[in-house]
Amino acid sequence: MAKNSKDFLVSVADVAFYVNDTLAFTGTTALNTSISVSMEDQEVTGGKGAKTLFKYKYGRKLAPTIEMADWNLAYIAANTGSAIATGLRDVFQIAECVTLTKGVGTLTKTPVTGEKVFVEKEDGSIVEVLPSGNSITVGNADATVKATYKFSKSVKYITIDADSAPLIGRLVLTADKYNNTKGKVGQVQIEIPSFQPNGTFDLSLEAEGVSSFSIEGDALAVEGASCSDGTVYAYVTEVPDAESDVAISDIAVTPAEVTIKGKGTATLSVIGIRGGLYSNVSIDAKDCDFASETAGTATVKDGVITGVAAGTTYVTVTHKTSGAKDIVKVVVS
Repeated sequence: MAKNSKDFLVSVADVAFYVNDTLAFTGTTALNTSISVSMEDQEVTGGKGAKTLFKYKYGRKLAPTIEMADWNLAYIAANTGSAIATGLRDVFQIAECVTLTKGVGTLTKTPVTGEKVFVEKEDGSIVEVLPSGNSITVGNADATVKATYKFSKSVKYITIDADSAPLIGRLVLTADKYNNTKGKVGQVQIEIPSFQPNGTFDLSLEAEGVSSFSIEGDALAVEGASCSDGTVYAYVTEVPDAESDVAISDIAVTPAEVTIKGKGTATLSVIGIRGGLYSNVSIDAKDCDFASETAGTATVKDGVITGVAAGTTYVTVTHKTSGAKDIVKVVVS
């Protein structure tokens, strides 16, 4: 990467939420999305002035706040633990403009049978009328009024009850990563294996923009994908657009000394050392060159050493990409 180049994350991410390993919804977050990681601490003080001698850190918490830019009933369902139902329901038509001709007007919908229509007249007064089908009669004059009433329609809906709890599932956020000299260079994915919304939500309806829906909650600690992970709250993964990796600065071959009886064999393992905060990685034998100093004592191919005759020799292992080398002593008895 070019000198002084820097990577940046865009401020909007795509989000996916899985419940019982089934995709519940996908969406796009808005600008005010964040993941807060915090820890509590206990101070140990002593000496003059009660100096801080040590701080014990404990109780790490990870709390995402996700503001969704789009609308989806599934956001409310996840936050309340309610199911999305479909069916025929009575819904409201509010302040429908109706033109009266000699007091008679036609509504765009047919009101629910037996339900009154509330009519707001031009002078601001409100009267109740019983419709006939989708027709209403208000006096006998020509006028323009506003009608509010209920009608039946097949819809999707959620019932927010007093007892259900938020759903727990896997939350995945993906944001694009850009470089100031190369443009888009990849993505950053944040995976929270067990995320529980806190059950409260804000549905913002603002004159200055489209509505947004906020989901807040906490990551729950779960067993990691491997023993070395321990218990985890989240995984943060960089996904490059092009095949790339952190350069290997050195290698270490194990075992460092091999003893073989007769024409026996021994297999070498190669570890790539990347330095800094990056963990070491295993290197495939096909990515290395292996050479025996004395083929009459032992041969080597694809990381497997085979004894030939009694003696001592050395095997040189060279990483093809970085050129890093390591030497293994081989004793054949």
